[in-house]
Amino acid sequence: MAREPEIKHGIFSKPLPEILDDIEAAAADARKAADEARTAGERAADDVMRRLRKLFLTMAKDITEELSDGKK
Repeated sequence: MAREPEIKHGIFSKPLPEILDDIEAAAADARKAADEARTAGERAADDVMRRLRKLFLTMAKDITEELSDGKK
């Protein structure tokens, strides 16, 4: 008795060009997601740098005022 092979995965029922199209679409989605993540990371880094710059300038101003008050 010859048994027919069981189809365990639906991917075996698709033709190769269709599988390749699916892979290409998934790769494009992954590239888009990576680009969005990179852009979000850059925006977050810019925000952190703005906050640090503002904090540094405030600290420098406070130190300068303290030093000039001490000389008077």
